[in-house]
Amino acid sequence: MNELKQLDFKSKNFTANGQEYIILNEVPLSRYIEYQKEVPKLTYGVTFPEMFKNLKTAFDLLNKMKFAESSVVIHNIMNGIAEVENENRHDAALRICTLFIVRKDENLGEYDKSLSEAKIKDWSAEGYGINGFFHLALISIEGFRQTFSEFILKNNQN
Repeated sequence: MNELKQLDFKSKNFTANGQEYIILNEVPLSRYIEYQKEVPKLTYGVTFPEMFKNLKTAFDLLNKMKFAESSVVIHNIMNGIAEVENENRHDAALRICTLFIVRKDENLGEYDKSLSEAKIKDWSAEGYGINGFFHLALISIEGFRQTFSEFILKNNQN
């Protein structure tokens, strides 16, 4: 392998490590719970409980009229959202993709964690780059692309 491969979104099919893959248009219902676990890790860089804890801290500080401290917490949350290129988010992006990029003979009625790990190994062995998977995972999240774009535009204007 001497050339990095990229996902072809137009064909919806690709081969990796001898396995045929199909890109579905949505996450099967049987895998939605796993999808919900990974989305906050990708979008916020933290789990939902961690996000709730951060927001609760900001809320409590506001109630105590500690505006500067609450502002710092909120700013840190916003920075966490903006820093989508960190390593943990790549892992979450790949796990999200395993939910709707399926092997040709895969049972869509169940979620298999070991199969998800095998898919990622196939993609890596075949020499695929992360960007296509990262993009695919992000666009699967309703409203994320628009919100992220608006945030980046506002920050670049300042």
